[in-house]
Formats: sequence, structure tokens, C-alpha cells
Amino acid sequence: MNPSLPDWEFDDEFDGGEETCGRVIVNLYLYLRDQKPGTRVLVISRDPGAPVEIPAWCRMTKNRLIQVQHPYYLIIFKPQQYQE
Repeated sequence: MNPSLPDWEFDDEFDGGEETCGRVIVNLYLYLRDQKPGTRVLVISRDPGAPVEIPAWCRMTKNRLIQVQHPYYLIIFKPQQYQE
């Protein structure tokens, strides 16, 4: 059963599907390379390890995790590099 999509504001969406969290993180990294700093991305990962792995990845990569409601994770890509 998938919970309904939270009422979050975001600029883009990345759906990792049924992939394992390790694969989701690698694909997310590749996807984010072309995004502008400050982009709010909704990440969807149904892997049971995601509640541990996604926050750890955000800390290591300096992306900001701002909302969590598994399987949904809202991050800000490289917020420290964002300039208006």
C-alpha cells in the first residue's frame, strides 16, 4: 500500500521505483548533476532501507532533507550553493 502524495511544494520529482536504495542513490546522484542548486526535489523510494539511507546520503552530500513521509523524501539540492 502506498501512502498518498504529501502536500509539499517541489520543483522536480525523482521516482526510484522498486529499486534498492543503493541503486536509487546512484541514479539520484546522476539525475541531480544537471539540476540547479536550490532545486526542491521530491524523491520517491519504496525500499525499506530508504528511511535510513536517504537521510545519511543527504548529510554526506550536503543536500538538505526537509520532509520525510516514506516513501516520499523532499530535499533541497545543494542549498549552500544557491544564489538568487
